Amino acid sequence: MRATPFALALAAALATTALAAPPATAQDFDHSALDGVLQAHVKGDKVDYAGLAQSAELKAYVGRLAEAKPDALPGKAAKLAFWINAYNALTITGVLRHWPAIDSVSTIKPDYGFFKGKDFVVGGQTVSLNDIENEIIRPRFKDPRVHAALNCASVSCPPLLNRAFVASRLEAQLDQVFGAWVNDDARNRLDAEGLKLSKIFDWYKADFEPAGGVKAWLKKYAKGEKQAAVDAAPTVGFLDYDWRLNKR
Repeated sequence: MRATPFALALAAALATTALAAPPATAQDFDHSALDGVLQAHVKGDKVDYAGLAQSAELKAYVGRLAEAKPDALPGKAAKLAFWINAYNALTITGVLRHWPAIDSVSTIKPDYGFFKGKDFVVGGQTVSLNDIENEIIRPRFKDPRVHAALNCASVSCPPLLNRAFVASRLEAQLDQVFGAWVNDDARNRLDAEGLKLSKIFDWYKADFEPAGGVKAWLKKYAKGEKQAAVDAAPTVGFLDYDWRLNKR
């Protein structure tokens, strides 16, 4: 049967509409599975690795990281949240590969090889934890607050947040973890007689320089008398780093 003029006109209109349609909007990565896992297994500054070893949800989330397309995520906040969550989820995964015969990530492989080995797949690429932190997060996003968001599975690390980072709340979450870390007496001692800080502030001091240096960041987030102590302290020292596993 020959097409009628109306049918031809309709087909042409539909074709024109299809050509003019905008491309599909990029979707954010779903971190809800990780969020549930962290709420269930992170209490205070301790992590329930024994429970996480049985978590099918964590394994499924890590599998989705391997197939993700992080560069296609919609905006800087979504990308940064993705990479922070990837780092933390893969750090846990690395610990679980050696569980329960592990007391510290610093001794699994020589020369902190736990962080250097290309043992993970994200976005179809084989990466190490150092790659994620030092080749992606730090140079691309240039936000020193990430040092309170990334957890290295050790006692002296800033505690692992028991929620996944998400684009819609990322600014508040980064402020939350950084502020909590700065005011945590076990990890940063802000005393007018002298500051005793986490070694992280020493190792990554260059990251804080563009916004006034370490003291400027401390003063911005310190609470109460600690804020004045930052100004008054004549010396800055650094606490020994405790690499023991942050297990419950």
